[in-house]
Amino acid sequence: MTKPMRRPVIAVAAALALTLSGCVASAWQYDSPPAAGTQVDVGGLKLRNFLIIADDRGEAMLVGAITARDEADSVVTMAYASERDDGSFGQGTEVQFAQDIRKGQTVYIDGSSTQFSDDTLEVGRMAKLQVLFSSGSVAELQVPVMSSKHKDFEQTWAEAHA
Repeated sequence: MTKPMRRPVIAVAAALALTLSGCVASAWQYDSPPAAGTQVDVGGLKLRNFLIIADDRGEAMLVGAITARDEADSVVTMAYASERDDGSFGQGTEVQFAQDIRKGQTVYIDGSSTQFSDDTLEVGRMAKLQVLFSSGSVAELQVPVMSSKHKDFEQTWAEAHA
């Protein structure tokens, strides 16, 4: 490597290290690359870091973020189905949530308005999630069910239940 090339390579390596450090923060980060949550793109909509946080009494909440990249849209409804012992998924259950999303806006779903009870959810398993938009787009994800006592999610859980 020639001397003039070393500086750009070092600068790129340093920038990459700083960018990737968002993945190891101690609390759930909406805008970090998905580490525990699931992501999907549907047309100009980006769904990021979706997961369900649940406790051992069957109380749960859905968290994630949605960005309308190309044009405005609205979340009409969301529904999930918990994973069964045999790996199949149960009947879909609606989570009450509706939200307009302006072009270029990100809507953060922090769990405060997406709480529900379901004793069929099991930490460590998955849930099938479907998000319906007013444009007719449908996003389908398989999201992990994480413990409310996990160090990465306990603060989010406490804030949503305050």
